Amino acid sequence: MPENKLPEATAAPPSAATPKPKRNPKLPRQHLPLLDPELRATTPREVALGFTEEQARLEALRCLDCRDPKCTEACPLHIDIKGFIARIVEGDYSGAFEVINRQNPFPGICGRVCQHELFCEKACLLGKKLEPVAIGSLERFAADFQRQTGDPRLPALPPPNGLKVALVGSGPASLIAAYDLVRKGYEVTVFEALHELGGVLAYGIPPFRLPREILREEIERLGKLGVRYRRDFIVGRTATIEELLEQGFSAVFLGTGAGLPHLMGIPGENLIGVYTANEFLTRINLMRAYEFPAADTPVRVGARTVVVGGGNSAMDAARWAKRLGSDVTIMFRRGRAELRARLEEIEHAEEEGVRFEFLAVPVRLFGDENGILREMECIRMQLGEPDESGRPAPVPIPGSEYRVPVDTLVMAIGQSPNPTIQRATPQLITNRGKIVINESGQTSLPRVYAGGDVVRGGSTVILAMRDGRAAAEAIDRALAGERRSEPAAETHRHSCSEDGAPQRVVAKRMLTPEIAWLEVEAPEVLRHWKPGQFVIIRPKPDSERIPLTILGGDPEGGTIYIVVQAVGKTSRETVELEPGDRIASLLAPLGQPAAIEKVGHVLCVAGGVGVAEVLPVARAFRDAGNHVTALCGARSRNLMILDEELRAAVDELHWATDDGSAGFHGTVVDLMRWWRAGKAASPDLVHVIGPIPMMRAAAELTRQWGVRTLASLNPIMVDGTGMCGGCRVTIGGKVKFACVDGPEFDAHEVDFDELWRRNSAYIPQEKLVLERMLSSSRA
Repeated sequence: MPENKLPEATAAPPSAATPKPKRNPKLPRQHLPLLDPELRATTPREVALGFTEEQARLEALRCLDCRDPKCTEACPLHIDIKGFIARIVEGDYSGAFEVINRQNPFPGICGRVCQHELFCEKACLLGKKLEPVAIGSLERFAADFQRQTGDPRLPALPPPNGLKVALVGSGPASLIAAYDLVRKGYEVTVFEALHELGGVLAYGIPPFRLPREILREEIERLGKLGVRYRRDFIVGRTATIEELLEQGFSAVFLGTGAGLPHLMGIPGENLIGVYTANEFLTRINLMRAYEFPAADTPVRVGARTVVVGGGNSAMDAARWAKRLGSDVTIMFRRGRAELRARLEEIEHAEEEGVRFEFLAVPVRLFGDENGILREMECIRMQLGEPDESGRPAPVPIPGSEYRVPVDTLVMAIGQSPNPTIQRATPQLITNRGKIVINESGQTSLPRVYAGGDVVRGGSTVILAMRDGRAAAEAIDRALAGERRSEPAAETHRHSCSEDGAPQRVVAKRMLTPEIAWLEVEAPEVLRHWKPGQFVIIRPKPDSERIPLTILGGDPEGGTIYIVVQAVGKTSRETVELEPGDRIASLLAPLGQPAAIEKVGHVLCVAGGVGVAEVLPVARAFRDAGNHVTALCGARSRNLMILDEELRAAVDELHWATDDGSAGFHGTVVDLMRWWRAGKAASPDLVHVIGPIPMMRAAAELTRQWGVRTLASLNPIMVDGTGMCGGCRVTIGGKVKFACVDGPEFDAHEVDFDELWRRNSAYIPQEKLVLERMLSSSRA
């Protein structure tokens, strides 16, 4: 048979009479067909198109069929690589999928994003003299073939063993742990803080590398095995680890990843147009900013974009910026040889027109009078002695500074584990933010395990999966004595299961034509909420994620109260919700509670819709034994909301209206001056919430009084969990994340000017989507 001709392929094993194709390692390595670079700039479609059947079988013939395959040993999941390639040689593609699936339930994902060149392909014996077998591309081929058949090939399951395991986070570590545990008879629930499943696979990796339908289908396949998913559930806030164990879970696995972005720590990094890679990619990948204005969440990409970093996230951000019409440069402080990104990602970026500038780093960013990034100062670097990573350390070259015009800058310089769980569970032993585990993957807490980037720091998808598998094995060993055999029954298995609170609106009243009070089902939220905390809400699937203060709730009904003013499209959609409507996603309670203490006399100052937001804080201060005075401001009498509730919550209430239609004629800051003039002494503490200009003026006044003042800030947020860094604020010269460090800060240290500018960053885009909404409603 000629070497370039193949026997007919089959979806089933060939008969014994079929001659085996002849292996030929000297065949040239096959390369994935790619989308044309010019077309890539206009679409998020997948770039690598996958092997044709002929390519797959030719590539499979290159395998040496080693007696002792080092590739399997090097694979973190120990896939029988020799075995599945043999099936492809035979034309038995479904058989190849089944071989892979014994160890890896996500071949469509791993075939695309695993760094095979660091593991199986690096160990390939053929690669010692020739190019290694394209193992990753063959894995993807088998997965794609099976997907096209429409048969998910679900494995047989044992009877339920009567035990439940909670997996926190829905990234790669948790997903493979879920697969392994459900196949051992455990009832498995995956808890995810975001509204989409997949963790970093969903928010971090673009669809041109990992199509969303592939990700969703492989996750849904777990659901068909009986894995339950709880979205919009942040462990450490919605429930604690201890509560999960109390609720009957026999073990908890923490696979929450490393989502806290690193900043450069240079002047100007809070200018408009400066993003962390997490925020940039979350806005685009998770919130679909590339579809704006069809999807509501925008992203600012100017004519000139610089991405700082050398890993896969840097490549992803740069390639997205290119697709969004920008001229893009990746700046890396080391040389090309030290780049940590996959070689194919570097090549694809260059093919698409991304430029690289090596041995350089920004040291200062400059903005215009509106706080918008316009220019950066950089310095040249040279490589010195190896640092603790083993790579040559970059050393600044004195006097080599130079300036570069730039409109958008993305900081892709690494990330650390999110501190939310650790803060809620101080018993967890950590080291530099990473959870410490023993050789079995167990943390310092009994029955609590961890793995993936929350233990390693930023790492790879496949190593996170290896950790998840190891933890699942350790959990199974630890619980061996507690398992019990139950009769096989039609339980939750083989039905895609999604549990969770309904998050429906149960009551509504309009406080003004533009301000609504909503009562929403959220019993788990109310159990943990404290005054000062907030909710991230997304009323409809295409809406933005916006923060709203929780006013309290009804313990018997398991509901929370929120007040929202129709300003932009998403807030208007929230105001328009009616009783019975389901909210697309609701995540709470978030942020730190207000610092309630007994100090004597507390003055609560609120303006606009902040009048509603100050209500639970004022009530809490009074309950703590303080004398509470509330000074509230509105533009006119008809906008004076919740007057009756406020009077019941405080000892003294005064109103100011801009037009003088009720109460004091003037602003609420004018009212503060009038009120203080009639008192013998200043209050012991001031708490202020409302529009940014009002809070700034109130803080300036109380500075003159010499009174400690706390301000509750409401910056723009995306995820609300500390993952993206979009809510950055400057407090006393230091950058804080309002969603995890706040929202309450020392008002005398807040950079209100910066906060105002950052909150104004997307006004044109907000007006655009709102006008589209209003035009549609008028049509």
